[in-house]
This record gives sequence, structure tokens and C-alpha cells, in this order.
Amino acid sequence: MFNKKIIAAALAISGLFIGTTANAQFYAGATVGQARWNMDCAGTSSCKTNDTSFNILGGYNITPNWGVEGSYYNLGTVKANVYGIAAEMKATGIDLAGTYRAQVGNNWGLFTKLGLAYSKGEATAAFNNVRGSTSKNSTQVMVGIGATYAFTPNFAARAEIASRKVDFVGGDGNIANFNIGVQASF
Repeated sequence: MFNKKIIAAALAISGLFIGTTANAQFYAGATVGQARWNMDCAGTSSCKTNDTSFNILGGYNITPNWGVEGSYYNLGTVKANVYGIAAEMKATGIDLAGTYRAQVGNNWGLFTKLGLAYSKGEATAAFNNVRGSTSKNSTQVMVGIGATYAFTPNFAARAEIASRKVDFVGGDGNIANFNIGVQASF
């Protein structure tokens, strides 16, 4: 439900920018998709290693090819059950990346990004009525690739794959997410 509201708000806001100039440098957008956590589920009675993810992003194109992009992301929650102990892990954070864009034809564009992600990894475990939780913040490298399709000079669909490493107390995990969404330039 929350993701539908984010998409609706992004579409409504992006509609305001369709009529602005074609020499756009700033952009904003939102994406939603699925995060896949690299977890070992051996020995668990149940294990869920993927969940809905979303990004809210903004960027600035310094030149037609080079730019910078920042985003808030939520990589969802994964769950496992081991001998009656229910465990959950979730990750959220912000990232800042340099981007390189290449225009392919009139409407298509490709991009790559490389930067730093500041993540908060949270873990919770519960057994009967006893519950405990912990969290850890970390800064790690993030990478991503993607494509855009411009419906107008200032409104585009966006698809991307990004990978981040998130630290948890006692370990870490690589999380890859595939998201699709929209971006508006102004």
C-alpha cells in the first residue's frame, strides 16, 4: 500500500515538469521493485530471501554524460525461522553516486553509477515472548546499471539493478535489487 502511494505521488509530481525546458540538468524520481538478499537458508524451517524495495532519488547532470545522484532506499525485510526462533533482517539507507549516461537513439539512455551507501542493518529475533533486536550502521561501496526511456524530453521511465553490502551485528550481506519507476527532469 505504501509503495502504491509513493508511485502515485511520483507520477503526480513528475507531471508538473513535463512542460519545462529540454536542457534539463536536475532530476527526481521514484522506483519500486524487488531486493534479493544473498543469505544461506540451510538449516532453517522457513526462509524468505527477497522483499519489495523502493528508492526515492534525485540527481544533477553536470555534463550530458556525467552526473551525481543521491537516493533514499528501503531494501525490505527478510525472514527465517530456526528451531522456533523467528528472525528478521531489514535494511534502509542513503547513497551518493557518480553517474555516467550514454544516449542510445532518440528515447533510450543507459547509465552506470558507482558510489557510497550509508546503510542501517537491523536484526530482530524472537522466541516465545522473548524478543531482542540490534542494528548497525555502515558505509559500503554501491554499484548500479540501468536504462531510461524518455516519453518526453523531461519525463522518463527508469529501470535499474543496484548492489549494496549491508553490515549487521555478527555479519554482513550483499543485497541486489531490481527496480522500475519514473524520473522527471527540470
